Amino acid sequence: MTESSKATKATEVSTDRRDFLRGAAYASAAGGLIQPYDVFAMADNDGQKKIQQSVSEHARPTTHPADAHKRARWIPKKAGNFDLRDPRDNHLAFAKVQANLAGGYSWLANYGWIVMAPPGKPAFPILGRLLLSQIFITPATSDLVSDPGPDDYVMWGTFSTVYVDPRTFEPVSRILNPYNGKMIDVPKVDYADKLAFRVGKSILVPGVDPAFYTQPWDRDGGFSQHFIDTGENISYTVLGASQQDGAHQPRCDIGFWTVTRADLMNSRKRSIDTQRDYSATFKVSEYPWYGVEKGDPAQLLVHMDGLKTHDIRRLPSMIRKYVLEPGRERFVV
Repeated sequence: MTESSKATKATEVSTDRRDFLRGAAYASAAGGLIQPYDVFAMADNDGQKKIQQSVSEHARPTTHPADAHKRARWIPKKAGNFDLRDPRDNHLAFAKVQANLAGGYSWLANYGWIVMAPPGKPAFPILGRLLLSQIFITPATSDLVSDPGPDDYVMWGTFSTVYVDPRTFEPVSRILNPYNGKMIDVPKVDYADKLAFRVGKSILVPGVDPAFYTQPWDRDGGFSQHFIDTGENISYTVLGASQQDGAHQPRCDIGFWTVTRADLMNSRKRSIDTQRDYSATFKVSEYPWYGVEKGDPAQLLVHMDGLKTHDIRRLPSMIRKYVLEPGRERFVV
């Protein structure tokens, strides 16, 4: 879920991707679905329409539709004693870990480093990053998801990112990029996003052809809620990998959500705290404000630590000070 006042240029997808993205965009227009956030049509020089995909969060909307928060909330009957080998139970457990089963709001706070990795040179931290998101879940209704099942749901997130000095973690608005010697303006990033989760199927973005997000590594081709069971703790993982054509590729990100088994299985706890870790690697040029030309081999490595909680008092003080308070109007508090 992202986005600042500066939209980034979109990168072209390969011909096969373009075909089904075109179909997704047209179908969403004809069927009254919400338009996909990251797909849009542009005319080329000879007047033919091409479908392009934006890989950056800077191209997504800043807020959700006005009625999003008024939608009915998803509150399943079962809230614990899950059999994680069963797709439905695992589906419910994953929702409890990522958000909650109580119908309320959850907060996601992350903080960490962005490391620049120039080819043939030592890597170095260039920025710190503070991220705050407010999350809620609604049923997957037919206006958002084609043929939704009774336990399918849509997770909505409102995100704000503030970039900070990597040593002091004080907000910065302008820095020197040592890689190219350019002074760069550092944006604050606000965006909104939503994902649909379907029992026994991959995660999808409403309005976009599901094939675009199908991951070949999905366990048994079945569901995306992969977990690691260490005994006392359960860690859910989601890998996002992209190997499409284009100068920005490849890119990869992975999120870990870790909870205690006792909290996850406790039916009386519908909202639990989750440790959240996130890592990503991608070309610097994916974010044009770094001043690096498209196709440059330099990469950014991101690692962030943090917490998902229903208790706003549990948010780290620097997240509250630098993200929540200055941007309070974006969140339901």
